[in-house]
Amino acid sequence: MNAGFKRLVTFCTLGTPVLLAGLGTPVAAQGNPDFNWSVTPYLWATDTTVDLSFRDTNIGSGNVSFGDLVDALDAAFMIHAEGGDGHWSGFVDLTYLDTSKTNTRQALTIDSESEQIFLDVAAAWWPRGFGDNLNLYGGARYTSFSDSFRFRAGEQVLGEQNQDSDYADFLVGVRYRFDLSQRWTLLTQADTSFGESEGTWLARANIGYSVGKRRQNRILFGYQFKQAEFEDDDLTTDFTYKGAMAGFNFRF
Repeated sequence: MNAGFKRLVTFCTLGTPVLLAGLGTPVAAQGNPDFNWSVTPYLWATDTTVDLSFRDTNIGSGNVSFGDLVDALDAAFMIHAEGGDGHWSGFVDLTYLDTSKTNTRQALTIDSESEQIFLDVAAAWWPRGFGDNLNLYGGARYTSFSDSFRFRAGEQVLGEQNQDSDYADFLVGVRYRFDLSQRWTLLTQADTSFGESEGTWLARANIGYSVGKRRQNRILFGYQFKQAEFEDDDLTTDFTYKGAMAGFNFRF
């Protein structure tokens, strides 16, 4: 139970933001025989809901808005990179978040710090060639949480607690691109992961607008929904993330 209460304190004081899995953008023009790359910095403005259960009994829940996350954010780095040729490509998607916040409750002050890493590494297979509309992918999803708390009465430190946890999962998914016109596309993606976590589910849709002299780059905006569940002994934490997302896809 101690780990569970620390996890709930983390959520209530910092929020538990997750901005992960990239924008899932096909990266090459159809029919291009050369090795191609794409890099996509992006942002996912999530509203996050958490439910905490002990032996199937709910013991806490809450919600953190994107505005709350921005107030607590110290550093963030979100990027998706992919390269491929022929019928294959590989991608890496990395999100790093560093947050901190101070909460004062009557005579008690809680200084909280949290560091989160979300990493996807996968290979994608394109049945009709790299850069076509459909691809299937599989790989690994790694999630890491590092939380620390300092409890104070005024300037006097009453105690400190630290919690580190990480989860490695198998990842499988599918991406499909609908070409709406010469410049406009609809990019869709769905995946699931399973292993050390209790499972994650993700669904995403982005509208892309091609820009540049050769229309090789895209402005992206859309929406993403994700559920993730983690278990620690008798404690289960269920996260729901949803919100708008935006990014810029450089292709070369």
